[in-house]
Amino acid sequence: MEIPAKLPFSKRRIRPRVVISYIFDYVILIACVIGFFILDSIEPFHQHFSLNNISLQYPYAVHERIPIGYALCISGGFPLVLISIYTLFIDGLFSHHKPQDPVSGKRRLRGPWRWKDRLWEMNCGILGLLLSQGLAFVITQVLKNACGKPRPDLIDRCQPRAGSHDLTPYGLSNSTICTGDAAIIKDGFRSWPSGHSSSSFAGLFYTSLWLGGKLHVMDNRGEAWKSLLVMVPILAATLVAVSRIMDARHHPFDVITGSLLGVVCAIVSYRQYFPPITESWRKGRAYPIRTWGTEPPRPINTQLATLNDDSTSALCNPGQDRLDPSGVQERSVSPSNRAVPADSSRHAVPSNPFTSQIYPRRRHDQDPDGTWSSSEDDVGNGIEMQHGYAMTPNPGGRSSPPFKTNTAYQAQTHAAPPGPVYAAPAVGVSHTDRGRPLTDTPLRDV
Repeated sequence: MEIPAKLPFSKRRIRPRVVISYIFDYVILIACVIGFFILDSIEPFHQHFSLNNISLQYPYAVHERIPIGYALCISGGFPLVLISIYTLFIDGLFSHHKPQDPVSGKRRLRGPWRWKDRLWEMNCGILGLLLSQGLAFVITQVLKNACGKPRPDLIDRCQPRAGSHDLTPYGLSNSTICTGDAAIIKDGFRSWPSGHSSSSFAGLFYTSLWLGGKLHVMDNRGEAWKSLLVMVPILAATLVAVSRIMDARHHPFDVITGSLLGVVCAIVSYRQYFPPITESWRKGRAYPIRTWGTEPPRPINTQLATLNDDSTSALCNPGQDRLDPSGVQERSVSPSNRAVPADSSRHAVPSNPFTSQIYPRRRHDQDPDGTWSSSEDDVGNGIEMQHGYAMTPNPGGRSSPPFKTNTAYQAQTHAAPPGPVYAAPAVGVSHTDRGRPLTDTPLRDV
């Protein structure tokens, strides 16, 4: 079988190991399904129990309130349908940045996302959901077999022989006194943790995280309807878990720990394909195609914080705080560590690091069809596509050219001197300069 040169969602050629990595994701999910059925066929460990233990004398419920089939539809089928419908048809309908059609001039109803973007988002959303469910099922089944904890209805499942009593000297019985159905007795020693609870929270808590990212629920607008929508899947998962206590299938401790296990699986799986929901400016868009051998990007506000000892300097906007009304040009620094005029806005550092443009992002009008794609592997174009940051040389080091320096302080309230204004390089700092006061970096007078 020949490996394709590119993924269906990318316009660039992809290295074979990148394609293999995504194929390997689906192989892992298939392996989780196979592993679950193998573990389900293994006889679990049988803990000793007491016939006088009241917590094990609940009646066996033949008909469960939420059978495993219904639980899978709630925690797996519903999120799958929601992710597919939202990404393919709803995402972008309420966008405030809809591009215009080049022919008719009307705003596109489907929003800024192309079909390749929607397919990529659906692919990552489904991969995360299946990974969360697969991890929850396999880990739960391993713990069930290893622990072998009796269910609350074990004695009714066991149907002890007439005249059976707790063995001496420890006062505990074992499964050898049982006369009931072997399959029912086998399942009776799989109480901890609750499989319904872990699977329901793995699927529905993942859905809440996914919805929270798409609705950017943790922004600074404080809209209550977003919180309500995000909490609905969690409420559904809780009801599924509580039904196991009502059916006397699990102890409360089994349900609580199973739910926590599902939450952990959901968080881990979501973060494999999506940024954290606390970064609301990313709008819950999936990570782009994988790359290796590159450093992760560092937020610009982190760079600024290392250059100034004042903890509030990152909140200042020099353009708004300037008292000189003469319209002095803003100052910027190019990535090559040269001072350049402000008209080179392409490489300008945002004055407010907490704006939505904290990560450089390609604008809609720079694309041929007015959109941008998180599914593309363009270097440095998207929010998540910055493959690294360049640490520029020390401006005051030996390698610097012999420029004439002027370290005099220039107040912003004074009129600017004639001629173009330049700024000291402040984008990159070598590792040897961290912690050095800002005044150690001389201004260059070109």
